[in-house]
Formats: sequence, C-alpha cells, structure tokens
Amino acid sequence: MMTNIIKYSSKFKRHYKRVLKGPRWQKIFYDNLPLEITRTEQKFTPFDFIITCLERDIPIPKYFYVHPITLPKKMVQRLKSAFGHTYTKIACLDLHFDGHNGDHLLIYATNADANLVYLLEIGTHSELF
Repeated sequence: MMTNIIKYSSKFKRHYKRVLKGPRWQKIFYDNLPLEITRTEQKFTPFDFIITCLERDIPIPKYFYVHPITLPKKMVQRLKSAFGHTYTKIACLDLHFDGHNGDHLLIYATNADANLVYLLEIGTHSELF
C-alpha cells in the first residue's frame, strides 16, 4: 500500500485554526462518522477519516462528494512550484465533509507520481468561493 505525504498551504493552516474553533465545525472535528460510511470498527471524525484516506491512498466514499474543481491560474502556479520537479499532473478536488449538500469543504490537490497530497483550503462555500 502506498503512503502519501500530506503538505499544508499557509492559507489552509490559517483557515484550519479558525474553523477548528467555530461551533459550526464541531461535528467535523469531534463527532464520529457512522460505521456505514467508514466501513470499519475504528471510530473516526469526518476530518480524521479524510486525512487517513488521503495518507493511505484509500478511495474516499461517495458520501463525501469528491469532485474536481478548476483553480485560478495563480493558485495552479503556486501548486506547480510546491510540487517541484515532480510535477506531472495535478488533480484539484473539493470534498464535502458532511455529505453532498454539506457546506464544510476541503480543497486539495494530488500528484500521484510524487505521492503528494497538498491541502489548499478549508471552509464553507461562502468563505472559499
């Protein structure tokens, strides 16, 4: 099994500190997911489960509604420099911690050739878009 390296953008770190304290985010960081979603006896919060999936290169369940997004050119350039010479193809994705209609998002990029996952931003639709 491949293990990915997780990197964090400075913007993600700032937003993470803010949302971690927010009452609307308590269920993402502190409530356990149902077993039907995790398919394991181990207890996971939505955030911990997603990070585990990304690290271990485990497919993320459909519940989280992972879908591609188009990033602004400026952000793509920053990603290319963050991934360095290993840059081949970067997939930028958005997922919903709380299901298809949820408003708690994580934007991240992956580079399978380099075994890298780059966490770009975390927040709600109105904060990120």
